Amino acid sequence: MAQVQWKDIVWTGEDRELGIKELLTILKGYGPMEVLHFEKPSHYRGKIGVWLDEKGVRHITLYHLEVLGERRQGVGRQALQHLHNIFGGDVHVEDPGETVSSEEKAGGIHVSQPNRESAMFWIKMFTENLVQTVEGDIMNLDDNTSPSDLDKLIYKFSIEPEDDQKTTSLKYNSS
Repeated sequence: MAQVQWKDIVWTGEDRELGIKELLTILKGYGPMEVLHFEKPSHYRGKIGVWLDEKGVRHITLYHLEVLGERRQGVGRQALQHLHNIFGGDVHVEDPGETVSSEEKAGGIHVSQPNRESAMFWIKMFTENLVQTVEGDIMNLDDNTSPSDLDKLIYKFSIEPEDDQKTTSLKYNSS
């Protein structure tokens, strides 16, 4: 199976044998929809779907992201920013839900079905304006989320089961 190092990340195809030329064509957004594995050694790795819609807008769906190495704080944030900068267009994150319709949300990072374990990470990414929406059974965050609703979610997901007094304070950077 071919590997390509592109934009400081090592990329490989998932299902079928892709040559270097095919991988680069897909990565640049001109090929058919493909699922690719990626790794930035010692930083992060994951699985991503890349596709071009009928209007010529490039989309990516992040299926898996794993932070690697000893120092982990901030690496997930850097990975999301790096992937968004590489591909532009829409970024959809499945955690582990289904993607949001591209007609509803455009030009940002949108998270579907976050799980309890990753909830605080996505709340932090939302408060820092790195992700534009977080939608699912456990929470919904978007432009209409009030600071008090955000505070309630922060409180809800920051409480440790054995320590109900613990809270986290985050500032919401609305623009």
